[in-house]
Amino acid sequence: MQHASYIAAMGQNTPWSRVTAFSAALIAVIAAGIVLKHLGGILIPFVLAGFLAILFKPLVQGLRARRVPMAVSLLIVLIISGTALWVVSLIVAAGVEAFQERSPYYSQQLQRVLASANDAISPMLRRAKVKSITWGDIVSAERVTSIATQQLSAAVSVLSDGFMVLLYLVFMVAGQEAFPLKVRNAFPDERGSMVLSLFRTLNTKVRKYLLVKTGFNILNGLITWGILEFFGVDFAPLIGLLAFVFHYIPNLGSIISTLIPSVLFLLQTQDVPNVLFLATVLTIAHNIIGNAIEPKVMGDRLDLSPVVVLFSLIFWGWMWGIVGMVLSIPIMAVAKALLSSVESTRPIAVLMGSGEPPASVADNDATP
Repeated sequence: MQHASYIAAMGQNTPWSRVTAFSAALIAVIAAGIVLKHLGGILIPFVLAGFLAILFKPLVQGLRARRVPMAVSLLIVLIISGTALWVVSLIVAAGVEAFQERSPYYSQQLQRVLASANDAISPMLRRAKVKSITWGDIVSAERVTSIATQQLSAAVSVLSDGFMVLLYLVFMVAGQEAFPLKVRNAFPDERGSMVLSLFRTLNTKVRKYLLVKTGFNILNGLITWGILEFFGVDFAPLIGLLAFVFHYIPNLGSIISTLIPSVLFLLQTQDVPNVLFLATVLTIAHNIIGNAIEPKVMGDRLDLSPVVVLFSLIFWGWMWGIVGMVLSIPIMAVAKALLSSVESTRPIAVLMGSGEPPASVADNDATP
């Protein structure tokens, strides 16, 4: 019997079994990617509602602790989230309408800027005996206007899913109280406590990240809005809202939030010194908040490697567009926590981390 069990154990570790396991895992990943890509319209509102439910959980728990009925608690959550969605919808709708009215003007301005750039570069190209470039063939006004209109239409379509987000949010918040009991009934042994501990850790980490990040993003959006209003840039409220959204994207968010209003201001005024001054002011403001104040308050709460952050931005951006890039970091933090909870996948979670030892480990090592 011992000999047979030894042979069976050896058979499980053969190269063929490892190849089979790897192939099955690869097929599962590809299948999951296809599902995520094609069901994005359904999954994006669900994921957004999930993160909102994490944010609202302390509020609901506090209301329930004061014996506020669940129906009233849900109504308060709906009022807060619905009001925020309504304000965002108003800003986007006003920005889209203003952009459609001003698009002919910006098309003419873009043609003038491209013509000026062509006149400035052509003599240098002729001296270098290089064929001159016709910028209109590369960047046409119609093409830029079409791309901008498509992106604004995509933003409006995301907002149109707000009803589904609120619907998912109501059911998620309503089911939070019964979730621990369901877990203990499903896993009556120690696994139930482990699952609940994992979910508590996930909720705490993601909630702290979302709360701090959202607070600083609101500050970034308001400051951007105020700076653009001071300089007289068109669509200042809409660009401030975009700055709020884009700052969820690490590193790239501040660049995009500076580049968009600078290019727009260049087309609006063709005043290069003022445009450079605006870009400098925005860069300083974003860096003070994003690189000086925010890291001291937030720290490295999610413990993700920069390579993982970059990969998640590319992957989820390809999957779900701008919304995917915004959600990429919380999603990868949840994935890392889930992988770290399973013994066989814990090395993958360690590789996804930033390399710093956990706080508990550091404390234990420091204890005599």
